[in-house]
Amino acid sequence: MININYLVRFLCAFSSLFLLSCQTTSSMLERENYQAKYEPKDGIYHGAGQDPDGFNDYVNAVGTLYTPSLYMTYVNIASDTETIEKWGVDLKKTLDSLPHGIMPQIGLAFTGGNDTGAGLDKAVAAGDYDEELEAFYRALLPLDRPSFTRIGYEFEGAWNGYSPESYKAVFIRIATDFKSKNIHSATVWCSGGGSANFMAMPKLMEFYPGDEYVDWWGIDIFSPEEFTNEGLEAFFAKANTHKKPVMIGESTPREVGVLDGEKSWNDWFAPYFKMVENQPGIKAICYINWDWVYWSDKIGFQWHHWGDARIEQNDVVLRKYQDAIKNKLFIHQKDLK
Repeated sequence: MININYLVRFLCAFSSLFLLSCQTTSSMLERENYQAKYEPKDGIYHGAGQDPDGFNDYVNAVGTLYTPSLYMTYVNIASDTETIEKWGVDLKKTLDSLPHGIMPQIGLAFTGGNDTGAGLDKAVAAGDYDEELEAFYRALLPLDRPSFTRIGYEFEGAWNGYSPESYKAVFIRIATDFKSKNIHSATVWCSGGGSANFMAMPKLMEFYPGDEYVDWWGIDIFSPEEFTNEGLEAFFAKANTHKKPVMIGESTPREVGVLDGEKSWNDWFAPYFKMVENQPGIKAICYINWDWVYWSDKIGFQWHHWGDARIEQNDVVLRKYQDAIKNKLFIHQKDLK
């Protein structure tokens, strides 16, 4: 049976005769519905982060009527149990202070350094971090709401240093524990995408734990040239083959920023929203509303050249972004049941 969504995209891409109608149709493309855990039947979850102040600044910028339905947060299993427990307490406090129903989108790492390639997946798989995992589970249970966990996000990235077999073992362990402990979190298998040079799909699939353990596929998108890369298209197509919805786990206008106004919009934001609208398998997006220089200095990562991604810092970008996020495809906090 022909997939009508992909047929429409084909016509839009290759026939100028259908240009006008395709422009109208692209924003109206029906979403796929794979009936995955916490997958919306229609539409795209709107998410932002990735700290409380950044989230609040973003909400103030887009308007409270368009408060995101997803809140981004991060925790590392390499931390001690007290740190993980404190993260959980702080997360619950933050969520309780936000409008009702907002769901956490959790980046769960198991690394030993800031992008140094010191992956601890083998140690976690061997049971060396069982106490820390139990602390993580204890942190999730009191949230009492759906959540999404990107287990070992950007798994193929050299900066993480994970190996396929031990990474899969950790993913399977956590996914199994979620079920046995009745933890309300969907598992997300999240690729580093272009940042990892779009690893060929056969090689990428060596990291795949299996459909029975993965609820969503995810991919992080940063640089503008990634939107048209055949590796991204291959990822979307493979996710569709596996009948998994896709989450854009992280996105930010890397090396573009917002300060150039119209140019910033045309170089990154316009193709970003076009890509999101034209890929019917995308069911969630998450935008990082950060000044990357500030955060590079604050937490010690090498992001100084990424630019200022705070949409409120440029009137042109802000106005256009507000218009884009009003598209009825997007699911905001107010739309959650």
